[in-house]
Amino acid sequence: MPRTAKANRVSAVVSPIASGREPASPSKRRQSSLRHRTRPTLLWIDDFEPGLALYSKMFENLGFRVLSANSGEVGVQLAKFNPVDVVVTDYEMPGIDGVAAAASIKSLRPHTPVLLFSGSTLVPAHAHRVVDAFCDKAGPRSELLATIHSLLQRKPSRGLQPPAVAQASDLGQRTVA
Repeated sequence: MPRTAKANRVSAVVSPIASGREPASPSKRRQSSLRHRTRPTLLWIDDFEPGLALYSKMFENLGFRVLSANSGEVGVQLAKFNPVDVVVTDYEMPGIDGVAAAASIKSLRPHTPVLLFSGSTLVPAHAHRVVDAFCDKAGPRSELLATIHSLLQRKPSRGLQPPAVAQASDLGQRTVA
């Protein structure tokens, strides 16, 4: 079934005032802010709306914060203005495809890992230079989750922790006590 282009959609959080709810107290806002800082943020880019909604909900239920975009253009804009831990993008999309979106995001945020999540067998060879990992849409979801966790482990921390100091034993040298 062919995919049709639809209007760009960005998943966003509705403010309490706009939703008719009472605004949160300062302590509740701090707790919410801390919760968002401890939850890894995924940017999910896919032009197939039902799949985008399914994966967004699935990974939110697994404890991730998910920003979603239904086009490469919207995904690049979200990456530009939001801190993201991992980008998951489809390959075949109208306009900017997944490899072009990955290249644009890498130019903005070089250390942000990008996962190409596609059912296409026609991914160009130069994609290997741009993305950090590949997953097949037909593969098991456990493989997708494991790949995302692997990318999160490799990503440098955003915290204020200093880098580990190299020990002499790390360099293969003997130390005398």
